[in-house]
This record gives sequence, C-alpha cells and structure tokens, in this order.
Amino acid sequence: MSLQTASRRIRRLSGSLTALLALAALVVALYALYAAHRDDSGLAPSVDLSDGISEAEALAILERADDATAFTGSLLSFLEVSMAAISIALVLGAWMLRSMILDQVEESRALSARIEATLGAYEERFAALQATVEREVAVLSLQLLAEQQVRAHNYDTAIATLQRALTIDETDHATNYLLGYLYTQRKEIAQAIAHLERALEKEPDFTPAIAALGLALRRQGDGLDAPGQEAERQRAWEQAEARLKEALARDPRLTDAEGESYYGTLGGLYRRQGRLYAALDAYERAHSVTPHSSYPLINLASLHKRLSNDTDAERTFRDVVQRALWQLDDDPRDNWTRCDLAQAYLVLGQPDAAFQHFARVLDQGAEPGMLETVRSGLAFLSESPTPIPGLDALIARIDEALARASQDSAL
Repeated sequence: MSLQTASRRIRRLSGSLTALLALAALVVALYALYAAHRDDSGLAPSVDLSDGISEAEALAILERADDATAFTGSLLSFLEVSMAAISIALVLGAWMLRSMILDQVEESRALSARIEATLGAYEERFAALQATVEREVAVLSLQLLAEQQVRAHNYDTAIATLQRALTIDETDHATNYLLGYLYTQRKEIAQAIAHLERALEKEPDFTPAIAALGLALRRQGDGLDAPGQEAERQRAWEQAEARLKEALARDPRLTDAEGESYYGTLGGLYRRQGRLYAALDAYERAHSVTPHSSYPLINLASLHKRLSNDTDAERTFRDVVQRALWQLDDDPRDNWTRCDLAQAYLVLGQPDAAFQHFARVLDQGAEPGMLETVRSGLAFLSESPTPIPGLDALIARIDEALARASQDSAL
C-alpha cells in the first residue's frame, strides 16, 4: 500500500469518527433537555385530604415534594451542563485527534519525498559508478590484450588495441604508458614522449611511466647525432638519467613491458656517454634483477671485450649462449634474444651460426627500431682492441635490412 492511499484512508476514518462523536454529543444533550423538562405539564401540585391527613401534614409533604423537585431540577441542570461539557470535550478531542492524524500524514508525505529524493540521488550515483566500472573494465580488457600482443611481438596489433582503449578513456595513465613504451621501441620518439607525459599528468608518481620516459629521452638523445647537436643531445641524456635514477630509487627491481630491468637502460646511456665502468655497474645490477635474461649479459660481455677483459668476455658470452637458448626454447619469436645469441656466436668464432640466427630475425619481421639498437651494440663492439671476424659483414647485413625497411615505409 502506498503512502498516498494510506493518507486517504486515515482522512476518511478521522472524518467518520468526528461525525460520530458530534452525533453522540447531540443525542446526549437532547436527552438531558428532555429529562429536565419531561414533568413540566403546567399543573400545580395537589394533596388529597380525604385520607384523614391534616393540613399541616399536607403542607409538610408538599414542602418535601417541592424540595425533591428542586433537587431533581438542580440535578438535571447539572447533568445538562455536564453533558454539554462532555460533548464539547468530545468535539475538541475529535478535532485534536484529526489534527494529529493530519500532522502525521504530512510528516509521512515529507518523509516519503525525502526518501524518494535520496533514492533518486543514489540511483544517479549508482548509474554513474556502473558506467565508470564498465568503462574501466573495457579499458583493462584491451590493455591485457595489448600486453599479450607485446609478448607475442605483434607491436602493430598492440598499438592498435591501445588506441581503441584511448577512445574509451583518453586520460588513462596505463594506456598512455604502454603506448609511450611501444612508440619508443619503434623509435617514434615524439609520440612516445607525448603519451608518457600525458600518463604522468594523470599519475605523477606512476613509476613505470617515469622510467619509460627516461628510456624515450635517452633514445631522443641517441638520435641527435648530427654536427652541432651535441649540447641538445647532452641535455636529453641528462634528463633521461634523472628520470631513470628517480624511477630506480623508487623501485630498484623495476622492469619494462618486456621484463627487462631499467638498470640496463641506464647502462646503455652510460655506454653511449663513454662512462664504461658506470655502465658495467649498471648492467651488473640489471643482471641481479633478471638473472635468467641474456640482455644484461650480452652488454656485460661487450663491455669486457671493449675493456680488453678477454677472459671475462669469453666466459660471459658463453653464458649469453646458454641463457639465450633457454629463452628461445620458451619463445622462438623473441628477436631481441636471438640477436643476443647471434652476437655471442660471432664473438665466440661461430660466424655461420651467427648469420643463420640473424637471417631468422629478419624472416620474423624485426622492427627497424630494434635493428638500429642491435647495430649500435655491434658498432660499440667493433671498437674493441681485439678484432672480431665477420663483425663488419653482420653490420652490413643490418644496414641492408634498414635500407629495405626505409624503402618499404616510403612506398
């Protein structure tokens, strides 16, 4: 039953009760008036003296009768007044009861209005929360799908998936972070920095985005190699170092989207700056974070080779082969690891195996950005005091692949 129906029934009940009380009061008053005047016939009282009653006795009887009549009249008058007072009290009580019932009805109506308003506000909040949850679930689902594509090395599909996520929520910090990281891998640095800065606008303390911005700034500095760009390159590298150190101070075990330690990124920066011993320390830290990865080991081996630590270099290159073969058993499409394996085979005097693995890298559609990074590592290795047979030929193969990729993109 609704509150409006209940209030209508209460109003009808209170009206009926008031009418009954008024009618009862009227009946009682009429009865009192009738009782008070029912003996007023207009005849004078008389006494029959034929029974031998004396006149004095008759007068005494008449006086007592008059007294009784007066008392009866007084009593009836009292009853009349009392019944009138009772009637008035009943009417007043009925009016007060009706007023109380009406007040309760109004309070009920007011309470009903407040409840309806509160329920309406909660419904709006729930609808907004439901829409937010649905949006976040949709974005999260696309992010998970993109991460799967990254692990499968389908970077184009991963980027397209994340772009779809941006159409749902363009400010989502995780989506912008992942896009920034992927654009960095493709050497599309301007887009990478834009997405990473947008992620940090939303979440300034988002450590993965801080580190990824450090990587993007380092890559930006790497590309400023034309004459006259030295100061600009140094500024980019300084900014990159600051960002990477900030992120690693927050989380020393931080890794990128492909599971590699950002100490390796810092080591790559030091290597490009000629700070080789600082690079050695950074890659050692990266190796402690990811002991089963070939990435820090290949860089440690190259640094030892460059510093003429041939014994340490050979031992470390053999470790690279072992780690890389294990990783490729799990993921044969891991082109980064296969390039590490090809480089290790080359330095260990197995150029045929090196070229075979590099050919497979090309067959699996290696990204130009990855090839440029691999070439940079080989160019660093070419400056070692001890010559490495076949190294120049492998660099030439990479240059040919980069040239073809450039022609294809131009078409």
